[in-house]
Amino acid sequence: MALGDETGDVHAPPATLDFLIHTLFTQALMALGRIPNPITQQKMHNLPTAKHFIDTLAMLEQKTAGNRTADESRMLEEIQHQLRLMFMDEQAAGRASAVPTP
Repeated sequence: MALGDETGDVHAPPATLDFLIHTLFTQALMALGRIPNPITQQKMHNLPTAKHFIDTLAMLEQKTAGNRTADESRMLEEIQHQLRLMFMDEQAAGRASAVPTP
């Protein structure tokens, strides 16, 4: 039984691999300055944090090999590819620190 099931108070999405991948993708996008932080509404550039999330997705791909659906595998590969390209763009632009973008 998941937390909160006994009261019915929790309205969280189901705990799926798809949800976890998209959560890590969103965190990486924030660290790359592609989307604003939902709390501060500011975009930040933090390449070490972005690299951590990209590496976490790579680890997840390795650890779940043989246990993913074809759609999950395709999504994981595409997301990692997109993030790596964005990471290289940020490196080339010289935005490596946690500096808010106006």
